[in-house]
Amino acid sequence: MKRLYFLLPLVAALTACETTTHEAGLNETGAPNGMVTLSGRATYRERIALPPDAHLSVAISDVSRMDVAATVIASTEFATEGRQVPLPFALDYDASKIDPRGRYAVSARVTDGSGQLIWTTDTHTALPAPGQAVELMLVRVQR
Repeated sequence: MKRLYFLLPLVAALTACETTTHEAGLNETGAPNGMVTLSGRATYRERIALPPDAHLSVAISDVSRMDVAATVIASTEFATEGRQVPLPFALDYDASKIDPRGRYAVSARVTDGSGQLIWTTDTHTALPAPGQAVELMLVRVQR
């Protein structure tokens, strides 16, 4: 029993030296505090290949106010590099910009190498709760 008392100060000292993710300015996902990562996939039903030079853009927008252009909270864009749907994505956003009383939408669009829109979301997809993934269904843009 006396040996246990000897180990207690050692364990306490080692525990005090540990740096938590909160102290390091990181949250549980490894993103900076206040930041949340939205992950998901963009896909479509048609069996049509994307051009090899396509780009996927994903955005989170505040759509709370009617008759006003939506404010973009966060966005990302990347080249698909020949990959096909479903296209996975991850988008970091500042959780402090999300008002619990507001309405937020996640949208996506695919453009070809010249910037011409070829696929887009056409329905409202609500921003899910932190930690939940989203699947964005794209529709083909008629030219």
